[in-house]
Amino acid sequence: MTFTIRELSRTELASVTPMRRAMIEEIDGIDLDAASPGWHQRWISFFGDLIDRGQAAVWVAQDGRERIGTAAAYLPVTHRSAVLEHPSAYICNVYVAPPWRRRGLATALTTRALQWARKKGCSVARLRTSSMGRPVYERLGFRPSNELELTLAPEDQPRRCSDEAEF
Repeated sequence: MTFTIRELSRTELASVTPMRRAMIEEIDGIDLDAASPGWHQRWISFFGDLIDRGQAAVWVAQDGRERIGTAAAYLPVTHRSAVLEHPSAYICNVYVAPPWRRRGLATALTTRALQWARKKGCSVARLRTSSMGRPVYERLGFRPSNELELTLAPEDQPRRCSDEAEF
């Protein structure tokens, strides 16, 4: 198996949004286009603006010209990064097309994101995971932390993304 991983420019971001959509549909069973109209452009703007400031990167894995996987990372602004000067990275959107799974591609994409985070001086990298991705990340050294989360949406209101899929 041969594949290449390369960092995308802002102008290329739209090329990986179909994989983002596929990931949400696979994990949550949600049609992102119907559930959140305009998400595509907001995703491009979010990452594009951060890329322009050197605060994010998005990668694509390719077999020739076929896009077979993607990952992204960005530098969130938190009190630790802004006040204590301890930057962290958030890794997200790690997705591999089903025919390419279990070949080390998710590991390679995540490793690329971790290399980027180290170059940015990050002291920690965080991510959310699906049950399928958890073993990949644990092999790379990720461990559960002491952070907790509380969903604030009313129970009767549908959620757009599950706890396993980070938008």
